Order: sequence, then structure tokens, then C-alpha cells
Amino acid sequence: MSLINDLIYFDNPSIWHDFGGTSGGFAGITWQMMIWSIIVGLLVFVWLIYNIIMFKHKDGDPEPKDALKAGVFPHERGNVTIELTWTIAPLILVTWLTYISLAPLDYLWDVPEEDETDLVIEVTAAQWFWTFNYEDDYVKPSNFNACPSNIGCLEIPHGMIIRFNINAQDVLHAFYIVEIGIKQDAVPGLETLAWVDTNDVKPGKYSIYCTEYCGKTHSGMLADLYITEAE
Repeated sequence: MSLINDLIYFDNPSIWHDFGGTSGGFAGITWQMMIWSIIVGLLVFVWLIYNIIMFKHKDGDPEPKDALKAGVFPHERGNVTIELTWTIAPLILVTWLTYISLAPLDYLWDVPEEDETDLVIEVTAAQWFWTFNYEDDYVKPSNFNACPSNIGCLEIPHGMIIRFNINAQDVLHAFYIVEIGIKQDAVPGLETLAWVDTNDVKPGKYSIYCTEYCGKTHSGMLADLYITEAE
């Protein structure tokens, strides 16, 4: 019954969890995607093999009565029920998969207000480095010593909701935390937003890339993110 429940019910995921079996959240959605893909794939391949075997035409075989003729539309072979079935059924399936796919996207796009977060980080992109500044009243835990400076390195607490206010000084950049899957453009003259709930991420070191071409040293515009448990 757990598989049936996963195919019908799901929770809004909080982040890109690892692939899982019969479970809720994003793992449950991923499981649904795989199950429906297998079902559709099997139906297609079984129908394809059936037609290949049953309607294979060999040299010397007589032409069937309903054989297609060039320039003649085979009206007698039309079937409204079949046409409606293979139009409506895939439409329902695609609509359902789109609906469950939008759940995690809607969650990530719904950036919390500053007073609803535990910590706000000001992210500034420039050719070709990242600068990170904490909000004024933030006091670093005593064990936070992974970053020698705020350029190209950021250390944030585990177990908090973090909001990123992202700006660019010169050209278009893109703030991308690779392993977590958070990505947002950094646009000159426009503040963009991103966020992460570090309760859903394991403590450790992560990578930040720029994913918008921003000049000759674009490939070297990297930064390190450390998610650390505060003492």
C-alpha cells in the first residue's frame, strides 16, 4: 500500500533530497516519476512489439484488405474512441506530472521575508569573485574559522533558514550552490533573492559557481560554502 500512497499523495519537499523509494517529500515525487515512466514505457514497448510481430509484411504476402494506398485517406480505419483515448490519457498524465513537479519549484521560489529568516547574507558578484557579508547584528559562533575572509568563502550555521540578497557590481552573473541545487541570477541594478533551510542539508563543504558567462575569467569565479554546526 505504501507504493499506492506514494503514487497518490505527496508532501511538498523542502529541498533536493537524495533519490528514495516509497517515501514522502521529493523522494516520493521522484519515485512517482520513475514509476509512471516505467508504466508508460512498458505500454509503448509492448504495443510496439505486438504490432511488429502481428503486422509484419514479408515479400510475397498478399496485400491486406485495409492496406494503405498512396493518395487515399483510409476513412474506414478511423476510430474516434481510440483517438480520444490516446489524446486524453497522455494529457492527464502530463498534467499530473507537471503538477507534482511544480511543488518543489514553488517551494524554492517562495523566498521568506527577512524577518522570517534566521540569517540574511548579502551576496555581491563582481568580475571575477564573490563577496559575502552577514547582517549587522549577526555574531559568528566561536568555532566558525573556515573562511579567512569574506571574499570567495562563506560559512553559515547548520539548522537555520538562510536568505541570500544577491547583487552584481558590473555584468550579469549567476549564484549557483551546486550540490544543493540553488541557482539565481545576479543582475546589475536589481536585487535578486534565494534561500536555503540548512536543516535539510548535511554539514560540510559545498561549491558556489557562477553560471552566467561574465568574461574571460568566468570559469574561475568560484567560492566555498561551509555549513557548520555552531557550538
